[in-house]
Amino acid sequence: MTKEQALKKTKSKFTNLIDGKIIPGYSVGEIISHYESLIKTGKATTRTRDSIMDRFLDEEINEEIDDSYEY
Repeated sequence: MTKEQALKKTKSKFTNLIDGKIIPGYSVGEIISHYESLIKTGKATTRTRDSIMDRFLDEEINEEIDDSYEY
């Protein structure tokens, strides 16, 4: 995979489509690791979000996204 393709995939995974900011809950190291993994292997290695706190964070993020679409 080229660097440009890896960058595009990394941006789409870790940025919020509404305002372009990084999605909360990920560290810079995780994002860089994801990008480098895409370049080296073409596959990404990211952590799974399976703790109770991560579930609450995911729910909070989804609520914020839903609220931003209200007119």
